[in-house]
Amino acid sequence: MIKTFTQNDLIRLLYHETSEEETREINKALLCDSELQAQYAELKESKEALNGAELQPPPSTVLSILSYARGMHHKL
Repeated sequence: MIKTFTQNDLIRLLYHETSEEETREINKALLCDSELQAQYAELKESKEALNGAELQPPPSTVLSILSYARGMHHKL
């Protein structure tokens, strides 16, 4: 009998947070369920997009923080 898996299960699989047994069960379900495959592919694509995202603030934000910090320095 194949268990029904949730989106959370698929996310845990993507981030290697499933046990060996869960991984085997999910992979077996992925072979049989095209809807689950599509959901997994979409989540995987989203994860890859997040991993490639720029993680630096825009220069205007940095300048605002520095300006605020300078103002706090003068109050001390």
